[in-house]
Amino acid sequence: MSNTAGELGRCDSLRKTWQVVSFWGLPAVVATIAIVLADRRPALFLAASTALVVMGGACLVNAARCRRLHCYITGPYFLMLALSALLAYAFDQNGEHLSRLWLLLALATVPLLIWLPERLAGRKYLSAPVCGDDRECR
Repeated sequence: MSNTAGELGRCDSLRKTWQVVSFWGLPAVVATIAIVLADRRPALFLAASTALVVMGGACLVNAARCRRLHCYITGPYFLMLALSALLAYAFDQNGEHLSRLWLLLALATVPLLIWLPERLAGRKYLSAPVCGDDRECR
């Protein structure tokens, strides 16, 4: 596999709408709804955790396949959120420690984690060469 941005982008899962919806869109909706409703049914933390594992796993696979920069950050982040949801299920079933609020706030920061690293680095792919004006070579 070559390291040009165009060739790395061909295997990027984020270029295919059905994969974005399947691996990130639907699990994000499921995780958010499950966390919001977890005060009534704490077992919904398990559904949120499963959805977050799907998202984190998809990010790590995408990072390995095409070296997408933000996937190196969001993959482990989603897996940490999944672990947090499991801990909330185990230790905060009554909602005394505001675990739902913290999980929702942490999930709300994901768009920033997607956008910011690539803007600061000036590239989408970790090993893509940089051309003039700090832009990726196409």
